Amino acid sequence: MLEVGETREAEAAMGEVSVRFLPPAPALGDAVIFYYVVRNDGARPVEDLLHPEGAYLRLLLAGDWRIAFADGATHAAAGPHAVMTGALSRAARVWGGPGAVMVSAGLLPAGWPLLSDAAAAGYVDRLHPLSEVLGEAAAALLEAVAAAGGDAGYAAALDAWLLRRLEARAPLDATLVELHVALNDPEVASVADWAGRLGLSTRQLERLTRDYIGLPPKLLMRRQRFLRSSANLRAAPLGEWARVLDERYADQPQFVRDFKHFMGMAPRAYFARPTPLTTAAAAARKATETA
Repeated sequence: MLEVGETREAEAAMGEVSVRFLPPAPALGDAVIFYYVVRNDGARPVEDLLHPEGAYLRLLLAGDWRIAFADGATHAAAGPHAVMTGALSRAARVWGGPGAVMVSAGLLPAGWPLLSDAAAAGYVDRLHPLSEVLGEAAAALLEAVAAAGGDAGYAAALDAWLLRRLEARAPLDATLVELHVALNDPEVASVADWAGRLGLSTRQLERLTRDYIGLPPKLLMRRQRFLRSSANLRAAPLGEWARVLDERYADQPQFVRDFKHFMGMAPRAYFARPTPLTTAAAAARKATETA
């Protein structure tokens, strides 16, 4: 449990961290889920847990940044620096130093080919310098975004770069677009349902998720169920957790087991700790939805 002084410091850090979500160009809507800009304007580093999520381009424009994956592998970078993280099967711990500014782009399955021709499975729970994936194009992207200045400029620079890559390749694969849509549909209750929605066999679905997301279908569905429920918990009193859990959980203990698996701790322990980045991101999402 946090001591009083630690709580005050955590609350101050939360107020010094900002997150802003920006939509991609309409032509990229099926390839990129969103852009976001994170700033630590305080004098202290901030720490948080990234929920299991998809692949991201991450451009560190200033300050220091560090990430530790569930298996203990830790990477550090100082801006300016361009990296990518593959899909996360479990939460990753992140630190952002004072003055850190990071611009990120979240890739959907149909957007993965804009980044790499290799299977996404080779990048799961790992960080790679973007130059390993893109060659000299990584430095050009970092330079263009850094020179843009301001959040809208960052988004415009990412749009321009991704649109050029989109124009140079085949049109987005409609099956990969539907792959993501079906994964996010609470009515899709099983791997067989998911494959059937796409008109595929379960073996074909496994190949698609391996190549364009990185994780097997059963784990992806389990992760998505957890993420839906976890998002609802943040606004729910402790006594009402059972009401907001995904209906496909048999009971609350099953959800708690999933929470421990994906986040590395029980829900009560997680919600008792400071979450400056997650809290700022939740507020930014809410502001975007109500704008």
